[in-house]
Amino acid sequence: MSKRKTLIKKLDKVFSLYIRNRDANKKGICSCCTCKKKLPIKQIHCGHFMSRRHYSTRWDPENTAAQCAGCNTFNQGEQFKFALYLDNKYGEGKAEELLQKSRKTTKLSILDLQEKYDYYKKLLDNLEKN
Repeated sequence: MSKRKTLIKKLDKVFSLYIRNRDANKKGICSCCTCKKKLPIKQIHCGHFMSRRHYSTRWDPENTAAQCAGCNTFNQGEQFKFALYLDNKYGEGKAEELLQKSRKTTKLSILDLQEKYDYYKKLLDNLEKN
């Protein structure tokens, strides 16, 4: 595997852990953003409103939220419900803003990816300390 692919995989992992920890309560329980099912961090996914194939929103914390496997995998992310959740959480128009952002071509260098990894690793470490 190339250094780039390895780094993307590491970044995906730390970003997912960060989002799930960010969205968890003090007991490590997350509520699915689309169906409200409550599950422990290890049993919940980091759901993406706009698909992970869009690098411009792939690691955007506003594009992601804790989501159960049923909604994320088996119901194709429940995109309409996800959009309602985002507009409710961040304000009217957030889903549309993320849709537009996802359409922008983004090319990330290995240095860009490493910086993102370091940033989310630090945020995750800070969350886990508290």
